[in-house]
Amino acid sequence: MRLVFFVLVFAAVPGCTCSGVNRGDVNLVSLDDEWALGDELAAEVDAQTEALSDPRAQAYLDRLGGALAAQTELADREWTFTVLDDPAVNAFALPGGHVYVNAGTIAAAETQSELASVVAHEVAHGAARHGTERMVKAYGLSLVAGLVLGDDPGVIRQIVAELVGQSALARFSRSDEEEADNLGLAYLAAAGYDPDGMAAMFETLTALRQRRPGPLAQWFATHPLGEDRIEAARVAAEGAEPTGEPATDPETFDVVRQRVRAAVPAAATP
Repeated sequence: MRLVFFVLVFAAVPGCTCSGVNRGDVNLVSLDDEWALGDELAAEVDAQTEALSDPRAQAYLDRLGGALAAQTELADREWTFTVLDDPAVNAFALPGGHVYVNAGTIAAAETQSELASVVAHEVAHGAARHGTERMVKAYGLSLVAGLVLGDDPGVIRQIVAELVGQSALARFSRSDEEEADNLGLAYLAAAGYDPDGMAAMFETLTALRQRRPGPLAQWFATHPLGEDRIEAARVAAEGAEPTGEPATDPETFDVVRQRVRAAVPAAATP
């Protein structure tokens, strides 16, 4: 079924579709079209990557991700979460509510709040619709419209290859990263997870990079991490309190992390 894609000029800003969070930005892609495009991209990602064959780890990520997505203004949309069989420490989000977390990220996290902070950050990119904004800037509105209509599957494969290979398309702007941190931290607390987990995860990754820089190469290429970002996460966490009980528990996280480390030995941290 071909979707109708309305090309809006900037003079018609009131007609654009917004998620409610990225209020200062204009996104000319409708939410329905973004979710349709996300499904196209996700199908190609699934063809170019391998999901981790561990139902328990996948079920854990589904619960964790679902609890975080439920805190967003796009909670009524369908979100999917996938554990990839990849020892590198990395995670990324596609437009349309698709979030991927490498096995190496689960292995590296010291607590479930640290892992939740990574997932929350990627959920925030999706809720703020950074992906389609980035694609329009990189490829132009007319090409993105054609992708929604399925006119050029070759470009879909190219875009996914760039995402999987962590090239330029996967790098968000500094303001996008800051917004994803701030929104992600709010989602963490609202879902009942310790907001200090974000700064703690940053510190864990920084320490791991000093011991084993290889597995962190992709992460630091697409998620620049300096002391200012760590400090900002610390300060923001001071004003946030977790509400309610998280959807997952620390004991299950420990079991899942050990299973992942056993299944993907290269992801095991010292």
